[in-house]
Amino acid sequence: MEIVALVESEEHVCTRYRLSAYKEHFGKSGYTLRYLTWPKSLLGLLSLAAKLQNKTVILQRKLPPAWMTWLIRRSCKHLIFDFDDAIFLRDSYSKKGLDDRSKLARFIAISKAADAMVAGNRFLADSATHYAGAAKVFVIPTVIETSKYQNAPAGTLSDSLKMVWIGSKSTLQSLEIIRPILEELGKTFPNLSLKIICDSFPTFDHLKVSPVQWQESNEVAEISAADLGICFMPDDRWSRGKCGLKLLQYMAAGLPVIANPVGVHSEIIRHGHNGFLATTYEDWANAIALLYKNKEQQKAMGSRGREIVDSLYSVNANATHWVTLLNTLTHQKLQAG
Repeated sequence: MEIVALVESEEHVCTRYRLSAYKEHFGKSGYTLRYLTWPKSLLGLLSLAAKLQNKTVILQRKLPPAWMTWLIRRSCKHLIFDFDDAIFLRDSYSKKGLDDRSKLARFIAISKAADAMVAGNRFLADSATHYAGAAKVFVIPTVIETSKYQNAPAGTLSDSLKMVWIGSKSTLQSLEIIRPILEELGKTFPNLSLKIICDSFPTFDHLKVSPVQWQESNEVAEISAADLGICFMPDDRWSRGKCGLKLLQYMAAGLPVIANPVGVHSEIIRHGHNGFLATTYEDWANAIALLYKNKEQQKAMGSRGREIVDSLYSVNANATHWVTLLNTLTHQKLQAG
């Protein structure tokens, strides 16, 4: 059976990690995945209906206007909406604030129209349940293809500690929020450095930055070459919709992690086990001091993190959830997952 995925682009990070990762598993279960990108013109939008006629459609992330939602619903046989962000809100850095009546109205419309809502975390699922009802809402986390990652090799004892952060230019604002903490860490630990994998690179007065231009082909190797993965999110509703991809990438590479206790960070990180939840400079400094010259500690925490990804956030661990959803949708017997 053919599944049509209506996406922003086949290369979009959400498409790669939430749909493309499952193509092999879909194929083994009798499903083929075909991508359609969103049309750029009104004529293209109007002709979309014919391409979706009697198809099972996975609409990813985008919130169409109400008339478009109606047209898609009327055309396709089954409609699944997949999302991994609080798309019914503006982002944390919007000067207009988080709440957006237009986004929320579109989210309500798609929640009511879809046969199933696939959310990347429980916060998003709860938001959808309010409008769609619990029976139509399923939690499937953003996943990692762990076969692409090798555990970071045990390093030799040294005075250096290489942190890594990966993200887009827009999310660099999160590093700016903790700039004072990072600057102080650079003063306290002179051989501490930060590798930034991005397409834009801030500089710091007291912390050495190693800029790495992001490419899909190099991200795994560059992450794996570090000692410690870091992340930070503002404490708000937009952040609680995030699905923790950065942390999962670090952990898949066998790195211990440090992040603030917001949203899924508190679910993914087991404090003192695979990483540290840190809010203040003292929290960060204590965590880094513990790892600074202790390669065995780094390796042990990184290995535990990899085990968590393998068991809860890998493609293999979650493929059956998607396949079961598709199978039950075909038979119109959805059960909340």
